[in-house]
Amino acid sequence: MQTSLPELPASALYSHPSLGRLWKKVHLAHSPFLKRSSIRNLYIHPAKTLCHLLRNKSYQWIALGCADGMKEVLLSKKLHAPDCLLAADTNLNLARQATLRIPARRKICRKVDLTQKLPVSFSTTLDRASSNSGLKTRNLPRLITLFGVLPNLSPLPLLQRISSFLRPRDFLLFSANLAPGSRGRTGTARVLPQYDNLLTHRWLAGALSRLRPKWKKGSIAFGIFPDPSQASLSRIEARWMIDEKPTHILFSSRRPTTRQVEAWLKACGLSQIQRWVDPRGEEAVWLVTRKA
Repeated sequence: MQTSLPELPASALYSHPSLGRLWKKVHLAHSPFLKRSSIRNLYIHPAKTLCHLLRNKSYQWIALGCADGMKEVLLSKKLHAPDCLLAADTNLNLARQATLRIPARRKICRKVDLTQKLPVSFSTTLDRASSNSGLKTRNLPRLITLFGVLPNLSPLPLLQRISSFLRPRDFLLFSANLAPGSRGRTGTARVLPQYDNLLTHRWLAGALSRLRPKWKKGSIAFGIFPDPSQASLSRIEARWMIDEKPTHILFSSRRPTTRQVEAWLKACGLSQIQRWVDPRGEEAVWLVTRKA
């Protein structure tokens, strides 16, 4: 049995403004979101259902892991503006950019570590901001979005943490990068070039250059491996290789099937309202709420 390798925290890849800029270059060059309208439509279509659920009334929006808000802004164009927006990302500079792009009556940005329990202060800060405008916050619905984050963190614990944060009238809208088809590893191999490319290597090398103490000289190698917490879940990994042997995992991206995602929802006590899937089966968006 292979010994598990130490993993670089995902936050180390995004925490400095220079790394945010390198990540954005990768995104602009290789993201299917920018290359295919069918992917962008995944972030527009839910607006119709949300408009019906929110009924043009006041609500709050918490944009978790929002980066610069590129995906959230597509949704916002089809929704009435929230009373208050809280944009949260591990890179505070990117979260600030998101608040500039997403319309809201009041805007707040925060740094967040999504490997930990969501801060109670998120709720209290939003409620205080809304109450200052004369709104009764006790029953104010909240829209929580989580776009592009699920692949980078252990998905079941992340969804469990968010589920425990949800109030009865809240809605969670999240995306998942999928392994196309029903066979995880075969589908994941089809999307590997989106990750194993020159710009992604430069981004990861940039993160390594900021580590102290510096690591021993080596190289980056991509491959597909089973996720340590769920063997049936395929995971793309970038490994640091020294003398052709892996020593660390620099980056990982999980590519579940739709069936696996919906099993996680059931395990977290979340009820699916609607699902939108890319025609190629590479990405999907789910709208869910906490079971009563």
